[in-house]
Amino acid sequence: MINSVDVVAIGAGITGTSAAFQLARRGLKVALVEKKFIAAGSTGKSSAIIRQHYSNEITARMALHSLRVFQNFADVTGGGDAGFVTTGFAVLVAAKDCAGLIENVAMQTRVGVNTRVISADELCELYPGIVETRDIAIAYEPESGYSDPASAATGFADAAKRLGATILQETRVIGIEMSGGRVIGVNTTRGMIATGAVVNCANAWSPQIGAMVGVNLPVQAERHQVATFQRPADFRKPHLTAGDFINNIYYRPEGALLTLAGSIDPHHGTRIDPDHYNESADYEFIEDMATRIRNRYPAMERAFSKGGWSGVYGVTPDWHPIIDEIPAGSGFFVAAGFSGHGYKLGPAVGVMIADMVTRARTPTDELDHALFRYARFAENKPVRGKYEYSIVG
Repeated sequence: MINSVDVVAIGAGITGTSAAFQLARRGLKVALVEKKFIAAGSTGKSSAIIRQHYSNEITARMALHSLRVFQNFADVTGGGDAGFVTTGFAVLVAAKDCAGLIENVAMQTRVGVNTRVISADELCELYPGIVETRDIAIAYEPESGYSDPASAATGFADAAKRLGATILQETRVIGIEMSGGRVIGVNTTRGMIATGAVVNCANAWSPQIGAMVGVNLPVQAERHQVATFQRPADFRKPHLTAGDFINNIYYRPEGALLTLAGSIDPHHGTRIDPDHYNESADYEFIEDMATRIRNRYPAMERAFSKGGWSGVYGVTPDWHPIIDEIPAGSGFFVAAGFSGHGYKLGPAVGVMIADMVTRARTPTDELDHALFRYARFAENKPVRGKYEYSIVG
């Protein structure tokens, strides 16, 4: 058991493992503490869609940075494979949201995202079998797709270990020691670790960690379901990945045979205890997703249900994360409450955490965490997107 480190990161999902890697890369002595195993929480059950369509410039920058990491994972980390698959990604919105989509695409293009507005005819040419719908607006990203979440988190953890980080699995944090308003140590089920900095990457479990230092984090655990379908024999070619606002659904292929589908309606989540919840998918949910995806791909009428699962979102009041030191100068850092966006942003968040902890004078690649400050809730300045009725952002 280690006695002293520069930083303790709590939670070994994509955020914690990415942070451990980036902190170790900067020469800090790091301990990553996980109560179960790598990717045991939200990350391991993520749909792992990698897309860059966001309404705020900083989030688009984070998504673009993360895409480049997923695309070049072995080069960035020195080994490993994030299982990235390029499928293309489309956002489909109703005519009333056309102006917002066009504004988003213009902003994303300015920051370097490979995206454009396309017609319904072009979408059908790119992906035969999709229903041709008029009076909609479509944004298309040819480089986006999906990844393997457990492999990515494990890859980051392995890279951090190669740089000297210690990974403590099956180890629970039971207290955080403070003196003079600053972190001085973390008490775990394996003993005390002296440290001057803690990064709370526990997402849906982050309020439990925050309470140890008297910080009330407005993060609610919610159950969100994913349905899986086996595509019919005449529809085996992988289709695109999409956020379909018309049908209030997201979907992506999984290999040569399967399609994953879930809801982008924020009201579809249910509040839960993240340690005790139904991890399967409800029959009614699977039937609902089957109907919605048939509306876009008629061939899916002949698909076979393969069940599904449920994962946990850590949801904030504005569906955007908290990335901040709370309070300033305390050495207690938070990167949590990602509200279903955490996986696709994870590589960038690791850099942002390293910037915060090392107090980098200039945030890397303009990845400034100010928009996600904790105080925004007290200030009544929530983060807003162009599509407030969905979780796409």
